[in-house]
Amino acid sequence: MTDINEILSELKDIKEDIDNAKQEKAKAEGVLSEHMRTLKSLGIKSVVDGTKKLKVLKKEIEKLENDIQEKFTVLKESYEW
Repeated sequence: MTDINEILSELKDIKEDIDNAKQEKAKAEGVLSEHMRTLKSLGIKSVVDGTKKLKVLKKEIEKLENDIQEKFTVLKESYEW
């Protein structure tokens, strides 16, 4: 049979775990809130908006990378290395 002190000790440990989880949750909610403010400042109000913006930015990056590659090729061909 379990001793009352063991039960109290276990309950104390559980309470500490719950308190730690609450703190971690509060921190995560704060970080999420800050990220949402940042996204809203960029005109992104939802996950759907974010997904659309991400696709647009990926296309822009791809276009810029291709442009850099083309200009580098022209530069290499123009000058002897």
